[in-house]
Amino acid sequence: MSTARPVARSGLSPDAVRTVERHEERYGTRFQQLIHFDRRALGSLHAPGTLPDTVRVASGTRPDVIDRMATVTSVANLPEPRHADRDRYLRALLDIYAMLPVQAADAASLPGAAVLAPEREGRILAELLGVIPHDRCWTPQAKRMPAEGGLLVGVDGRLPAAADRLVIVDGVVASGVTLMAMMRLAAAPGAVIDVFTCHATEEGALALVRCAQQLGLTLTLHAGHVSGVLNDTFYSVDPGAPATLLLGDIGDTISPVAPDVAAEGTTA
Repeated sequence: MSTARPVARSGLSPDAVRTVERHEERYGTRFQQLIHFDRRALGSLHAPGTLPDTVRVASGTRPDVIDRMATVTSVANLPEPRHADRDRYLRALLDIYAMLPVQAADAASLPGAAVLAPEREGRILAELLGVIPHDRCWTPQAKRMPAEGGLLVGVDGRLPAAADRLVIVDGVVASGVTLMAMMRLAAAPGAVIDVFTCHATEEGALALVRCAQQLGLTLTLHAGHVSGVLNDTFYSVDPGAPATLLLGDIGDTISPVAPDVAAEGTTA
């Protein structure tokens, strides 16, 4: 099974090049690396399976995580969330991080650790969790795009040289392709990786585990909750109500209120 393959821009179809350029224009960046996950690779990575004990899910012992997730889902499905709604959403996410048995800031303090917090949501959340600033921290743009019959991940130049220990902070693991692309680019052979996220789909969690195994990496996923399924656009949705997003676009939702939360502090 192949997880993904690097592709050159010159090797893409004209439609795929236009997709890449539209995303670069939207996010004001230039993708230095392009990683393609074809349909076969996605099918293998997302195949059903049993989560190993390296996927540590806080909601198994902290039912209050489910209450916070209910808040997140409620706000994610509002047609026009107000400032107060966005604030509730962000505070619920931060509460979930506080309920994880291992804290991201503690993992980042280990000798030799490098922090990877992709724009936008990963970087915002890492800042609020006290993981940034850090001596070795990178906040790359990493965007997934439908292309060439699968998913293409564009990553800009803000990536570390290969690190032996990586702490990755992100809001959600849906398909997992952006994190898998960055692991492939930023992890040294045999690296130890800790991923911290509020939520993961089972497909995304299994994909991260399988990708790490194929790359010879030691990965632990610290997730608040695992639920939902992937829809056709690779967002996590309620399997019983496919129109219901579980988290929506975290970056778009929290960015207008993040400075307020940083100034006022968070709850545990």
